[in-house]
Amino acid sequence: MKGSRTQKSVTNTVVSFASQLIVILLGFLSRRVLIYSVGVEYLGINGLMSNILTIFSLAESGIGLAIGYALYKPLAENDIEQVKSLMRFFKYTYRALAIGTAAIGIAFYPLLPFFLKDNTAPDANLVYWLFLLGSVSSYLWVYKTTLNTSDQNKYLYTIASTIAQIVVLVLKVLILYFVQNYILYLAVDIGTTIVKNLIFCRIVDRRYPYLKDKNVRKLDPEVRKSLFTNIKALFLGKVGYIISQCSDNLVISSLVSVTAVGMYSNYTTLITSVSGFVTTFSSGVTASMGNLIASETKERAYEVYKRVDFINYWLYTFTATCLLCLVEPFVAIWLGQAFVLTKAILILAVAIYYFKGINSGIDIAKNAAGLYYPDRFIPMAEAIANMVISIVLAKRYGIAGVLFGTLVSFLALSFWAKPYFVCRDVFEVSFARYAVREGREIVVSVLVAAGTWYAVSLVSLENVLLSFGVKALLALALSNGLLLLVYFKTSEFQYLRGLLESAANRIGKRKKA
Repeated sequence: MKGSRTQKSVTNTVVSFASQLIVILLGFLSRRVLIYSVGVEYLGINGLMSNILTIFSLAESGIGLAIGYALYKPLAENDIEQVKSLMRFFKYTYRALAIGTAAIGIAFYPLLPFFLKDNTAPDANLVYWLFLLGSVSSYLWVYKTTLNTSDQNKYLYTIASTIAQIVVLVLKVLILYFVQNYILYLAVDIGTTIVKNLIFCRIVDRRYPYLKDKNVRKLDPEVRKSLFTNIKALFLGKVGYIISQCSDNLVISSLVSVTAVGMYSNYTTLITSVSGFVTTFSSGVTASMGNLIASETKERAYEVYKRVDFINYWLYTFTATCLLCLVEPFVAIWLGQAFVLTKAILILAVAIYYFKGINSGIDIAKNAAGLYYPDRFIPMAEAIANMVISIVLAKRYGIAGVLFGTLVSFLALSFWAKPYFVCRDVFEVSFARYAVREGREIVVSVLVAAGTWYAVSLVSLENVLLSFGVKALLALALSNGLLLLVYFKTSEFQYLRGLLESAANRIGKRKKA
């Protein structure tokens, strides 16, 4: 089981990483063509509609994670009857969610103009309906994706999804370049996503043929009760999380402008792209962590968690440092100097990425253990604080004020609350020790980032591309070199070193063979 678990984690991570790289490169091309073919305003509308529809998905909040957690044990024990019962329950639940989301979307439509400040795009209303169609249709198949991920076979969906995304991105670029029609661009995106989901459903049905069985027993009342308890707790948590995540663009669009959303979305695209690479690691090991917690002792699970968390910390420290040093010159090359925002916006955006990133190691353990109830009210409190601070500061400081509200509210609540409950209820270890270690690591990260940023700022070459290349190499080498200097003798780094050496040896043996 241990070898299988490790192998699946590595496979999921490698496939996800390669897929992310391909899709991100094509995405940058698509975004550049979008801006210069239909304008930055449509970019802002695109980001705004995505956030609005994410808020509509509040009804789904909690169900996806509850499904994944409920499936870990029956899949590990090969309890097919229980898997069938759970999947039928999830199928009908998601159909109800699709109907509910459609109803909410229709009811919200009259309020749409309030969020489209200074909008001049004539077809913004049609864009809204297309986004709603895409959101509603996604609920019809998502439960099968969750089954595949919980069985530690996420790479199967990733491969199918990547192939579809490549085809879609190429089609979208061609449409924008030759036709310059955003509505057709969006319709192709939604249509191909539906086709992709249908194809993947066929793949899952073949891999799990028992899903077609008509003879399915009713879900046990105790299991149903446990599910609803987790879903309710997750719903409260996710409501706050989603509102906190999506409120930035809503506040910016209503108090600043839709165009400002488009300008800032270029930064978030870069940060999200980098985050996508890092989260391929965490998403690749979450299901394996759930399997580990379900089958091993707390001591063993905690030792594995510390290693996972250290790797997570290292990745977010050096990527945040690189973002701090490279976002501005990259945007200038990619889109033009006019799209470079203020330094304060960059620092705040990267700080949000970093602090939420290093906290995601706790999320891996929290979700894998199914710990949803104790901190259920924290995200809602964070969302309220975020909205109040952001609205007050947005009028005077614009985008920077909104981001400051997001950062302060997160650091004051979720950043410390989640680790407290995980330490207490999952691993049964001292939270004080965790807090001291976390504080020490943050200080190291700040020093690494400051030193690297200063060194990179000294690079100034006439050739813009060469200058960016030198800055990128320096940021990459210096940030990792400084981290290596600090953590070289720690047991967590020695474990990471062993993993890298083992992977290198396996690659070497394959080449010789």
